[in-house]
Amino acid sequence: MDSCISVTNPHFFILLKKTPMKVLILLLLIAPSLVNAAQSQTVRSPFNVIDAYMRNCPAASERSIADIAYYINRSARTDLEKARAVYVWMTDNISYNDAGYNSGNYGDNSAENVLKTRVAVCAGFADLFTAIAVKTGIEAVTITGYAKGYSYSEGDSFDDSNHAWNAVKIDGAWKIYDATWGQGGGSEDSRGRMKSTKKFDEQWFNVDPKHSVFTHLAEIPYENFLPQNISLAEFERLPDLQPKVFQYGLVTAEELLAQVKTKKVFNLPKIHAVSPIFQIVNAPKTRILKQKARITFEIKSNEDLHFHLVNELDEWIPFEKKENAYVLNFIPYNFGEIHINVETLEGHYAVLVYEVR
Repeated sequence: MDSCISVTNPHFFILLKKTPMKVLILLLLIAPSLVNAAQSQTVRSPFNVIDAYMRNCPAASERSIADIAYYINRSARTDLEKARAVYVWMTDNISYNDAGYNSGNYGDNSAENVLKTRVAVCAGFADLFTAIAVKTGIEAVTITGYAKGYSYSEGDSFDDSNHAWNAVKIDGAWKIYDATWGQGGGSEDSRGRMKSTKKFDEQWFNVDPKHSVFTHLAEIPYENFLPQNISLAEFERLPDLQPKVFQYGLVTAEELLAQVKTKKVFNLPKIHAVSPIFQIVNAPKTRILKQKARITFEIKSNEDLHFHLVNELDEWIPFEKKENAYVLNFIPYNFGEIHINVETLEGHYAVLVYEVR
């Protein structure tokens, strides 16, 4: 069975060989999508200064965990700045161990060895992150659990934990960090092997636990840092939504976490995280659309973007721009999928995917 990463525009599909969940183990998870891998820090980031500082860390300051922590503390003043510095240094300097993943020989993933070799699987990323963060004086832990990443398909169940990530206490509240997913994404090459692409992804930094739980569930319940426990069965039923999706405003984490407790079946459109900044003002919240029923889409953004509806005939219908709003009224006449696409510097990517029946 095949699954595809989150590059869901019809012209950007990449198929991955499906791996049964029961054979996935802790060290075998890499970032879920190349769309995520294509995202980059924006010029509006409040962390531009500390990011540049960490990306120019001299070799003499990278010889040990203590050296890196000392270098961080020379510039970072707050716990959030320190955590950001660790995240940026990790995503910039440590790469995913493709060879280890493909061979099943993951090597030594201790923090000290990962610093030496500069490659790791998720456990190595998480342990080095914790080691550097703690050395800077902030409170950080490594978490193991279940994650909807590489080779995951909607509806899959989990037999074993398959990932490791971090939590950092910022201003008295725990936030989720995933430097493995933050450093890039994976796809399948022509020989059926996993091949990672290294590209910084902002969205796995300082994540609200109520947003991370849609993709990351800790084995130890209190390490989810939620007011209510989410069981593994409930995690499996939750839609696979990445943190940035909640910035769009179409759905909230609170309403979905309440719904999962009712066992009501989710019928959301597929919602994908992409790099542009926008808000979805009006769009259907159900995946299944009725044939010949009028639909209105409205998306607002201060960026100069281009949105299209791609129908089942592969016809590209542009949204009309009205000041900072993009609007389209549409009546689906044929059965099949329709995509709402946004144009980025890397190409066109689907934000929403519906099915007309």
